[in-house]
Amino acid sequence: MTQQAAANAETSGEVLPKRFGKYTLLRRLAVGGMAELFLALQRSVAGFEKLIVVKRVLPKLASDRAFVEMLLQEARIAATLTHPNIAQVYDVGVVDGDYFIAMEHVHGEDLRSIVRQMKKKGVRSFPLEHTLAIALGCCKGLAYAHDKRDLDGNPLEIVHRDISPQNVLVTFTGDVKIVDFGIAKAATNAEEDASKLKGKVPYMSPEQARGEPLDARSDIFSLGVMLFELCTGRRLFKGKDEGETLEIIIAGDYPEPRSINPNLDPALERIIVKALSPDRDTRYASASEMQADLEAYIRDAQLAVSTISLGEWMRSLFDEKLAQQKQMLQEGRQLAEVLAAQADDELSLSGHSLTGVSAVRERPSKTPWLLLVAVTLLAVGGAAVAYFLWPKAKPTGPGALVLESTPPGAAIWIDGARRPERTPATIAHLPLGSYELKLSAEGFAPFVQRVELTRESPRVEVAATLERPSAAHYGVVQLRTTPPGAGVLFDGRPIDGTTPLTIPEIEPRIEHALVITLDGWETVTRTVVLDAGEVENIELELERTPLRNDEALLLVEVDPPTARVLVDGQPLQGSPPFELRTSAGLHRVVARRNGYRAETRELRLAGGETTRLRLDLDRDRAPMERGMRQEVAPMGGPGALTFDARPWCDVRIDGRAVGQTPIVNHSLPAGSHRITCTNPELGVTRNLRVTIAPGETTRRRLDLR
Repeated sequence: MTQQAAANAETSGEVLPKRFGKYTLLRRLAVGGMAELFLALQRSVAGFEKLIVVKRVLPKLASDRAFVEMLLQEARIAATLTHPNIAQVYDVGVVDGDYFIAMEHVHGEDLRSIVRQMKKKGVRSFPLEHTLAIALGCCKGLAYAHDKRDLDGNPLEIVHRDISPQNVLVTFTGDVKIVDFGIAKAATNAEEDASKLKGKVPYMSPEQARGEPLDARSDIFSLGVMLFELCTGRRLFKGKDEGETLEIIIAGDYPEPRSINPNLDPALERIIVKALSPDRDTRYASASEMQADLEAYIRDAQLAVSTISLGEWMRSLFDEKLAQQKQMLQEGRQLAEVLAAQADDELSLSGHSLTGVSAVRERPSKTPWLLLVAVTLLAVGGAAVAYFLWPKAKPTGPGALVLESTPPGAAIWIDGARRPERTPATIAHLPLGSYELKLSAEGFAPFVQRVELTRESPRVEVAATLERPSAAHYGVVQLRTTPPGAGVLFDGRPIDGTTPLTIPEIEPRIEHALVITLDGWETVTRTVVLDAGEVENIELELERTPLRNDEALLLVEVDPPTARVLVDGQPLQGSPPFELRTSAGLHRVVARRNGYRAETRELRLAGGETTRLRLDLDRDRAPMERGMRQEVAPMGGPGALTFDARPWCDVRIDGRAVGQTPIVNHSLPAGSHRITCTNPELGVTRNLRVTIAPGETTRRRLDLR
């Protein structure tokens, strides 16, 4: 057995390969909350062999008869789905008490794996043309499934219920396939252990999050979430936990896609927003309706959307994985030899052939493993082999650029215009002449070269090596706002921190978008174009967002400025003058400070207006008067302590809390005392000892800064 097969066997707790009904389980692929996946071989009497995937239900669910009944019913329906954008289900049944589904083996990667690989490769954003190709493929598959009818013409009302990145696969030939049809619907109907049977929470529709009955529009919402994330590069629904994520989905207050990616076409934004409508009655009524809008947008925008370019991009993205095909083929051959030996032993032990005639033991035939190697070659490495061996089409235009880069996946610019392709690519249909070529990739300095397409040399090949840049390759923006604390989006990507801040490593000579946001203030959008090495200082004075009729703005001044201000029991953050944008109506404002008398005001804030309030706190004279009486105490009596600190601190005397500074004429017995001064904002604690003389006031002061 190979090392890989041994590892899989050790993980699954069973020895592989093994027979499983009419299939042979070769190796374990994955395990989830409901089932485990195996790469399997299907063999027929005539010697036909085919690689498939077997999904075997976990034993803890197989014992649930209600779940099994629904699983089998839904899986049988899923097996009737035959469409290029849906992974085919071949069979459903039970072997030795283990329920299973046999389905198509798709040679590709799911969207989640694709995004992870992009990060490894330094590919910054999902190419728009490929995003649309994937969305179109999903629409086609969903439209077919949602409209599916039985033999009597009755609608089956199939709802996937788990449209998410893990269940959308892209093959290395550019095909898009939805997986797990039927199993998700059966799972969500189960009564027990429902937490393991639901879809992915961040991709649920509001009605699914509320536990309501679902129809096809729920799948459309889930597809809208994926389209939003692919176009913006940011998760749409992400709370601290699943409960908070569900609350966000149900609340229905979603960001506009262009607030995250200002470069997104408004026409495409309208499609995404309609798919994400919290009210399903205003959502797309069908997947085919959404497909029609996407196709119309692609035509109007003249985008080069095709499965061919998607397949080329997938092969360049996963080139290292495809390069490992030799090792995988060798593993397949070794596994096949084991299977052939097992089959030979079984034939020998039985002493019977398929026709019931006694069999004579002969030299094992090599045909089974040769067939398996051939099948494995087609299923695992076929796409990669085809990519290298298939003859490249000749350019049909007068001129062509053949572009490669290290690393691959670089964006292509010709005369300042962004092309939809990424390296490696062939740009055909170019008129003869001179062009400025630029290749760019995140983390690398742009490669710029002027190329000439002439009658003598109409086809030019460029192999570029992108280099790690120095500071001189980049531009820099230094951004300050009034007021400070604004968040910044740069080309749709959030920048860590708030203003004032510096944005380094900006690619020069192209237009970049800055979006500055601060709650209660108008959003500002700016574009910048920098030369290499240029530093641009931007200072912006933000304008307040107009108050609604039910809103009011409260500005509070307080003396001393170290006092705490609470509105309706909630402390105001920051330093005076405090600002609070709140609802119009009656509010209670309290200012407090140790050593001062608290001030309380009740005021009614008018809607759409700004109200200014000043609170001046008076010192509390009672402790001072007590201290004055103590100062004239007879000799031998107690003394007093007056203690202050800058900026302030909580005070403990001999381990007992006595309040915040200033501490005025605090009565203490004569003798030595330990003072602890703590400022949690500064993270500072100081200790000191004072000696109190009888009948006298001892004064001390600390500077904590």
